[in-house]
Amino acid sequence: MLSVNKPIVSAMNKPKVIGVLKLNTHFPRLAGDIGNPDSFRYPVLYQTVTSAIPANITIAEALPPLLQKDFCDAATLLIDQNVSMITTSCGFLTTMQHQLSALSDTPVICSALCLLPLIAAVHGGPTHVGVLTFNRETLNEKHLGAESTVCVEGLLPQDSLRQVIIQDAADLNRATAQKEALAACDRLLTLQPQLRAIVLECTNLSPYKQAIKEHSGMAVYDIVDAVHWLVESQPSS
Repeated sequence: MLSVNKPIVSAMNKPKVIGVLKLNTHFPRLAGDIGNPDSFRYPVLYQTVTSAIPANITIAEALPPLLQKDFCDAATLLIDQNVSMITTSCGFLTTMQHQLSALSDTPVICSALCLLPLIAAVHGGPTHVGVLTFNRETLNEKHLGAESTVCVEGLLPQDSLRQVIIQDAADLNRATAQKEALAACDRLLTLQPQLRAIVLECTNLSPYKQAIKEHSGMAVYDIVDAVHWLVESQPSS
């Protein structure tokens, strides 16, 4: 299923377009979330991978072959639409980075976790970088890299935001979800007091990025930052 937030015209000065591989979900997508087209400065083309839901993506292992194929097929549909770049709606899909980026010359960034080497270099090394994730129990070296030593903390299983996502619920209390995100931030800072920067693995934490910045007093990076940086580095069509 394709959806476009702004008209895409065929002209000499064709606008840059962001292609998003989206999980098959319907829970509320607040401003800042990658699933909300208003989060971006450019038109967005969404391609839903109907076989993909949070329960079979946020796992400790690599995706099953059939699910990997579904993502590659969906990415090919976006490539055929001449998007400027491709991203995804779940940070756990970093395991698909090499496969998807090898499909064509269209740039791909599957997850904010792809930024970790750069963020670590900028902020004095991996011991100064933390990750806030959807599920810390299943986020591991397959997603972070075998040599990664970054500190990881995440939403609690009982947190309402996590339950809304898992259950694909229709209602989300933003104030409660923000409190849960800030509580996760506090746990991360307790685990690693030397942090200088935080990377948001979970795309659904992005609506609370500014609050996390102000609460922690440090730099916070997410997939929206990465997408804007990547798309703006591309030449105009």
